[in-house]
Amino acid sequence: MGQGLHRTAAVSGRTRWRVPSGAGRSLSRAVLIGLAAGAIAIVVNIAVLDAFDAAGIVTARGGLQKLMRMWLAAPLTRLGADGLWASLGLPGPDTPVFKTGFKVAVGLLMALAYAIPLEPALPGRWLWKGLAAALLFWLVNALVVLPLLGEGVAGLRTLTAGGLLCYAVAHSIFFLVLAWLYDALCRRLG
Repeated sequence: MGQGLHRTAAVSGRTRWRVPSGAGRSLSRAVLIGLAAGAIAIVVNIAVLDAFDAAGIVTARGGLQKLMRMWLAAPLTRLGADGLWASLGLPGPDTPVFKTGFKVAVGLLMALAYAIPLEPALPGRWLWKGLAAALLFWLVNALVVLPLLGEGVAGLRTLTAGGLLCYAVAHSIFFLVLAWLYDALCRRLG
């Protein structure tokens, strides 16, 4: 077994679980390395997407944020969260600062999803792991997020072929940089 939870004998009808010694240290190590690699990968990703924007190429950007707004705006408004947010002087959801912060947060969450469950489970070297993770997350976006927004599978209703290709390239670059850095840092730090 890997570094996850291990089942021990059932005592009085209840299953007990234990964490193998050193697993907590391995998990914290994976989190820290994942966050470091993810932070760099998201900066690279944002730079690539900004370059596409500067070239006038529209890519699938902000889909998850749009979806979250669709689902959460009304309930959060009813709870008064929007008023609290504004009273604290925090940036609104349409501001560049908020959009970039959201993108960074999602990028770091994807980095953790790569570092903890995916990377140890995927076979092969970093290149194949990065490509597999890129494909998995691209499929979620293409088959779930964009269709829920009414943009069609992979955003085909709103994106040109060039925009779709450039989004796939930027997305893949994120995961390849993430996988390469994660592997390099794990090897370097022992």
